[in-house]
Order: sequence, then structure tokens, then C-alpha cells
Amino acid sequence: MVHLPIHLVREAILGGPVHYRWMYPIERFLFKLKQYVSNKAFPEGSIAEGYIAEECLTFCSMYLNDIETQFNRVERNYESCRDKACQTLSVFSENSRLIGKGTYEYLDNKLWNQARAYVLMNCDEVIPFVSEHKEELRRNGCSNVEKVQNESFPEWFEKRVS
Repeated sequence: MVHLPIHLVREAILGGPVHYRWMYPIERFLFKLKQYVSNKAFPEGSIAEGYIAEECLTFCSMYLNDIETQFNRVERNYESCRDKACQTLSVFSENSRLIGKGTYEYLDNKLWNQARAYVLMNCDEVIPFVSEHKEELRRNGCSNVEKVQNESFPEWFEKRVS
């Protein structure tokens, strides 16, 4: 075992990085080519025909819109929103699923209101409502408009939209 570090250094110098000498991708590709062989008397022709057939199918499947292929298949964790309530605002139209076990985080009222205000203030569709609320606060003679808006906007928006 003492000689092993000496040989490894020499091998790295002669062969270069290990991913240039790694046989795993080549073995995988050869396994795929072996699956094309149907006539064992002429494996070269079978491999060539199988490879061309797969290339043709892959190319043609890119243009099939009505049929689900590997190019137009929805992602694994994607769920479309078919409900009309989801399609009102873009920030709420994205559905998602957890990957793995979900964890629960309990928020106190202050943090919940801050998160809700942050999401609403950064939604493009809500910007007209934000300016409308700000103008309403200025008309009422509010001194600190930004602070009051951050605190009261989510409730005002909920009443305004519903």
C-alpha cells in the first residue's frame, strides 16, 4: 500500500483528470447501442438502423403538439391551475408541490402581516391598488403614510377586492 500514492501521482500526470479516463459514459452508450441489435449476424446494420430510427423519432416528436412527448411533457412537479380564482393575479397563479417532507413554520401576527404586505406590495397587478391606498391615506391627513400603508394595506386590499 505504500507504493499506491506514488503510482496514483504518476497516473494522474500521464492520464490527466479522472473524468477524461472514466469509462462509465462510454459503457452506458455502448449498452444503449447493444439494445438496437436485432440481427446478431449483422449487428452494425442493426445498430445503424436503430440509431437513425431513434434520431428520426426524436426529431419528429419535437413538432407533435397534440401528443405528449419528452419535449412538450409538463415537468414532474408542475400542477396547472384550472381554477378561475387562481388566474386573477399572477403571483397566486403558480401552483407547487413539495419535494420531500414538508415542514411547518408558525408565524406570529406581526411576521404574518409583514409577509403578506411584502407579497402584495411586490405584485405587478396590485400596484394600482397600492397607489390608490396611498392617495386615500394622504387625503385622510395621515402623517406617516409609508408606515401606516405597510400595516393597513393587506386588510384594505382584502376589503377592496372582495
